[in-house]
This record gives sequence, structure tokens and C-alpha cells, in this order.
Amino acid sequence: MSGTVALLVINPNSTASVTDGLRAILPPPPGTTLEFYTAPPSAPSAISDATTGVLSAAACLADLTARGLLDAFDGFLVCCFSDHPLTHLLREASRKPTLNILEGAIAHALLVGQRFGIVTSGAGYKYAHYTEVRNVLGAPSERFAGVVACGVAVLEFQGGARDVVEAKVKAASARSAAQGADVIILGCAGMAGMEPLVHQGVAEAGLGPVRVVDGAKAGVQILAGLARLDKET
Repeated sequence: MSGTVALLVINPNSTASVTDGLRAILPPPPGTTLEFYTAPPSAPSAISDATTGVLSAAACLADLTARGLLDAFDGFLVCCFSDHPLTHLLREASRKPTLNILEGAIAHALLVGQRFGIVTSGAGYKYAHYTEVRNVLGAPSERFAGVVACGVAVLEFQGGARDVVEAKVKAASARSAAQGADVIILGCAGMAGMEPLVHQGVAEAGLGPVRVVDGAKAGVQILAGLARLDKET
């Protein structure tokens, strides 16, 4: 198709099941092709703090560069719910539209509700998210209702006991809504497809309806538009 843009969806950890989860929920936008990338084995299997974030960024950039992938795509989506350093490395190295799913989720949430909250995995990144959200917004904002950690490790979302994971996600979602969020962001790539659990948790707590935002879904749509505009200018 003339004018088609090609995007690379990057899982910056080395766990292929996370990539599989992203592939299952991300159909390409019209006029767009998606390819999916998993970090090389030298990268951490999960990203839970600043150290693993930096290590994964270094491993991915070296591999992407060596394989010539920076020239093969029109844009890059970094699927880690953080201000992942790979985002900034790719912007510098490729000079092409690059987005992480934290940025995509916040952009979406601001347009569909009054206040957004984040339900994330364990506590490792919880407090870092406050700084990262402030950096994206440019300042502290009353529109940010805070972060709730559900106490699930990243890899447990795909491989843990389903009843335990679901109960924790629902409980955390209810706490986020109770803090004033009318939009709840899924704060981990491993939470792909868990929108129904968020709605259930909020409803079972007797709280009003919320919108649920998946940063990977939002990021793909936003990035497709940015890449198309970039090709036209």
C-alpha cells in the first residue's frame, strides 16, 4: 500500500511471552505494518528498577543497530511502562518518531477523562512513576490521581496463579478509583488485555464507571500518526 508506515514494537526485556502478549492485542492501524521485537538474551528478563532499565536499553540498542533495524522502520514503540532510556537513545540514534507506553497512556488518558491513576505491578517502580509522570506533564498536576501497586511481579502476569493475579488487579483498580481516578492506566506491558479485570474490580467496589487505557494500544495509534506525518514532511 502506498504510504504505508512500518513500526517496530519493542519489548525491551528478554521474555518472549511478553512479546507474544503484545502481539495478541495489537492489530495494526490502517495503513500501518507492525513487527515485534524481543530484547536479546543478554538483556534482563524483566525490568523492575533503574538498573534493569539501563541494562536493557544498552542491550537493545546494540542489537537493533547491529541488525540494521534502525533504518528499516518509520517509528519505534518501547513497550515498558516507564520513561525507559531506550526511548531517548532511539530518538537520538534514529531521528525517527519514538514513543514509550507511559507517554502514550498519559496522552490518551488526558483526552478522555478528568483524572488518571496508574495501576502497576510490584513496588519497584512505583515511586519512580511519580517523577516520570511529572516529567511527561512538565509539572505536578491535579489531574494525576497517583499510583497503586498491585503486588504482582511482571512475569507473574503471564505465568502466575490466575485467581491470585486477578484478585490483586481488581483490588488495586478499586483503590485507584477510590483515589479519584476516572481513567485507570494499565501500568505494565504484562497487563495487556486486563481491561475487564479493572472494570470488574471498580464495579465490585461499588464505585462509578472508569475508562481503562492500555499504553501499548494508545502508543501504536499515536505513533502511527506521528510516523505518517514525519514521512510527509
